[in-house]
Amino acid sequence: MLLPTVLASIWPWRPRFIAGRGLASLALALVLFSAIGCDAKRVLAPEAMNVAADTSGGLGLSTLDPTCLRRAQGQALHLEGRSESGALWVIDKPAAWNGDLVVYLHGYTNPAQPVALPNNGAIRDSLLARGFAVTASSYSSNGYAVQEGIHDSRQLSRRFAWQVARPRHTYLLGQSLGGLIGLLMTQKFPEQYDGSLLVSGIVGGSDEEVQYLGDIRVLFDTVYPNVLAGGLENPPVITDINAQVVQPVLQAVNANPQGLGIIQLLARRPLPGISNQEVAGSLINVLGFGMQGGGDLFARTHGHSFFDNATWRYTSAALPPALLDDINARVARYSIAPDAAAFLARFGEPSGNLRIPVITMHKTRDPLVPVFHEDILGQVAAGPWLVQKRVEGYGHADFSAGELMVSFQELVAMTANQHAPIF
Repeated sequence: MLLPTVLASIWPWRPRFIAGRGLASLALALVLFSAIGCDAKRVLAPEAMNVAADTSGGLGLSTLDPTCLRRAQGQALHLEGRSESGALWVIDKPAAWNGDLVVYLHGYTNPAQPVALPNNGAIRDSLLARGFAVTASSYSSNGYAVQEGIHDSRQLSRRFAWQVARPRHTYLLGQSLGGLIGLLMTQKFPEQYDGSLLVSGIVGGSDEEVQYLGDIRVLFDTVYPNVLAGGLENPPVITDINAQVVQPVLQAVNANPQGLGIIQLLARRPLPGISNQEVAGSLINVLGFGMQGGGDLFARTHGHSFFDNATWRYTSAALPPALLDDINARVARYSIAPDAAAFLARFGEPSGNLRIPVITMHKTRDPLVPVFHEDILGQVAAGPWLVQKRVEGYGHADFSAGELMVSFQELVAMTANQHAPIF
């Protein structure tokens, strides 16, 4: 093992971190703990009705008479229920409804957490204040639930039409994993929706996202062996993210900051960041997210490998050949299985020829879903219907409700003003 003998001379970057405070406090406040999960629901209006269970077939619609709900024009409505798939759903309609509906698509939720409605209160309230009705679903399972998210979210507009009224226009608003779900719904069912706002989404494809996460994990384990438990596909259950991920990673990087520089030089997609703190924060978030979700994705691909670096040589002109040979000899190797490749392709690849307006928003230094996803989408789907917004900054799915509303109103204007292109 050659690493200890050459680290000091190959990378001049020597950040100073303060273990227990400084970067640790920063990491605890970053996206891993706030943006990728879904918290408990917030109940809205005094007019709320709780639909406890669905009893009809097909959509799993409730026995509540839709005629009675349609008579509620001029009143705010809040409805909740559980579909046959097990997904929780919620509908909110303002008293001064403008006739349009927004289907909200939430992001990735830790598989260890119970299924719950998304905590999208600020976005929902902003849309309601502008006259839009809003509906959302928990999805029937957590984790990389793209298939479930598509199925459960497609039911929402149909449920709204049945239990409230048929909307004039229906828009999709998805964040993070919900951005991927929204993109796939946009591509597959353009006749059902009028426009999509996709925020910090995995819009470049699941395969590219898995490759990014996988490279960082296997390189970290090679440069910093025996720091994290488990591996890419068999991580332990995370019961204390600080004790199991944040502190061990911080201690390792503090002891050997040049190792993080090596990872940056060798990864096919380097960690985003313009400062030592940002790059280290990205490392913590990527490793923590992978440990939370790796086992779930492994189960969804039938226990077969979803990552591939079997023939890839990690290399950099800035590193000594002996070190490169050592790393490539020791790095964990994986070969993606055909069914895993099919899963990623089916539930995650962008396609061209968009038929409805789409606006995307992305931070330029997103640690979990890097902005390279926008590059891929732009190459595949460039055209009159796609508007991509890159906002300078660090963070994942942390745009304010006000920022989102500016883009959403632009989406509404695109829908109203543009005519469908001729293909």
